[in-house]
Amino acid sequence: MKKTLIIMSLLILAYALNAEGWTTDADISLTLSQSAFSENWAGTELSNISWLANANASAEKQMKDWLHNRNTMKLAFGQTHLQKTDSLGDKYWEAPEKSTDKIDLESLWRFTLQTWVDPFMAGRLESQFLDLSQEDLDNTRFVNPMLFTETAGIMRTFIDTESMKFDSRLGAAFRQNVNRDQMDLALNKETITTLDGGLEFVSELKKQINAPLQSTFRSRLQVYQAVFNSKEDDLPTDDWKSPDMVWENTLTTKLFGLISANLLFEMRYDKEQVHEMQWKQMLGLGLSYNLF
Repeated sequence: MKKTLIIMSLLILAYALNAEGWTTDADISLTLSQSAFSENWAGTELSNISWLANANASAEKQMKDWLHNRNTMKLAFGQTHLQKTDSLGDKYWEAPEKSTDKIDLESLWRFTLQTWVDPFMAGRLESQFLDLSQEDLDNTRFVNPMLFTETAGIMRTFIDTESMKFDSRLGAAFRQNVNRDQMDLALNKETITTLDGGLEFVSELKKQINAPLQSTFRSRLQVYQAVFNSKEDDLPTDDWKSPDMVWENTLTTKLFGLISANLLFEMRYDKEQVHEMQWKQMLGLGLSYNLF
């Protein structure tokens, strides 16, 4: 089921980007930031280099009078290279560390029944390119862990114009978290799968801004409330019962040619990981190109 979902999502998106009759939108960007200081610099600042590659693509089509399909793909990867000083005062560059890592594929099928709300079904895969959680055990894994989400419920589009689209959906969701090649204390590898289910709310906004500069603003709010968990008897706390929240915001502004300014701001709450609200912000100048 999981492999089928991945293959179907990739095939649908690949077909959609090349087929006629689809409304497509895709852009890629590369953001860089760098600082350097001379060897005799009096301060304690050290050189660093950061980069972030980002890709967003979507394809949607009214398949039938009563059926609409939308596929989205979000990919991001970034690293930070830091300069350090050893005990002798000599400077050296540390190995790069990840700053951003995301794989997000979703296929949404909406039954357009011309009612106040429409039924929908959706399948989603969330992962990362590199899993370095067990790097000290020489166990770097690719595309791991993988979170599969299947949702069914109702949705409504509140705004749908050339410059803005805003919709929300609410449904029952089932998730499978697959952690491959997890090492135990005896260095034996096993695959750990956790199942849970509950309610999911998703609200998405896309806004095109033409003045004073051409910009695109995207916002996505996702809230998930688990009702059951297959590992609840083995977990030390009931943190899994707390709602999970992710609020992602990106603003891409065209300056001139391929040059763009990119702002990313994300807030996240997952009590199983951290008992407080987490947030990250990235601002940079880079290259951006619209494929469609």
